[in-house]
Amino acid sequence: MATLRTGQTTDFTGEATEYSVNNLGFDSAEEIETRYTPDFEKWHGYYRKIPELRAVINKLASWTFGRGIKADKKNQDKLDKIKGHGKDSPRGVLKNQWRVALMAGDSFAHIIKDSQGRLTNLKPLNKLTIVANSEGIIIYYEDKLGKKYNVEDIYHLSYERIADEIHGIPFPEALEELIKSRNEALEDLRVLYHRNIKPIQFFEVETDDTTKLTAIEKTINDAYSKSENVVIPAGVIKEIKRSSVAQYATLDSLPYIQFLVRQFVTACGMPEVIMGWGAETTEASSKIIYLAFQQEIEDMQLYNQEQIKSQLNIIIDLEFPASIESEMIKDQKKDSGQLKEMNTNPNKDG
Repeated sequence: MATLRTGQTTDFTGEATEYSVNNLGFDSAEEIETRYTPDFEKWHGYYRKIPELRAVINKLASWTFGRGIKADKKNQDKLDKIKGHGKDSPRGVLKNQWRVALMAGDSFAHIIKDSQGRLTNLKPLNKLTIVANSEGIIIYYEDKLGKKYNVEDIYHLSYERIADEIHGIPFPEALEELIKSRNEALEDLRVLYHRNIKPIQFFEVETDDTTKLTAIEKTINDAYSKSENVVIPAGVIKEIKRSSVAQYATLDSLPYIQFLVRQFVTACGMPEVIMGWGAETTEASSKIIYLAFQQEIEDMQLYNQEQIKSQLNIIIDLEFPASIESEMIKDQKKDSGQLKEMNTNPNKDG
């Protein structure tokens, strides 16, 4: 008999099975043409339906472009040409591209130019297919109608591209099982609350006539749905039996759901204090957490600045929304000064 160890589960045969993660290779280019199309519909569905995921992606995009775009006059003039679908702002278009890249792993926009090759607009696109040669170099893009775009005509962002893959990684990919567990728990909790308010009841009646049974059932169900009283002739219903309380029906599932949400937020790399909650976090630890989060956002800002420069030939600067480094330095100096004073005058407080 196998020895049960941490990380193992027992199947129905009594044999212990160790949890494992399947090996996963890279989407490397191996043929003359390697094609990859991001699954926009799938991840867009998650983004639109899962509020925590949507909040995290929106916050990451907002913090990346939070305080706007800084540029000199020459580069600002280039930015001002970006109108998206006609009513967008340059910041709105670029922020949208980054939000989509986080959501689906990749985002695309058509770089529209005039006859002299100068940028006149940046129009967001979706459902483009990335086509690379056998060396893993992107050679063109193709839309769902078969229209091909040259590499220099597409603004392409890839979130966390790894190794020699030709595409990015969707932000929700590693969160999918947590999202499913959370939704399953919410559905179970909904059923549990409904059963407490409207328990299943069994009515034993004094007839076996199908027509009469149907009429009684309709009368009772209508009364339940409308929350009204019901009048039934004497002798029709013999006994009412409520369904027994299911095992674990009294289990408080809210802590489990809260645990899943916390695991989700942690897996996202999004501090609780940024999400607007974090009762167990002290002021000092919040500052350290915030500083660590700042490094992640500044890395995203740097990536966007580099791509905008290399693909659009526009030099910009994205400022971090609210840095606390200077405040932490002041606190450190203040604490050091107090410690120094205590060392030189140990009897001050006594």
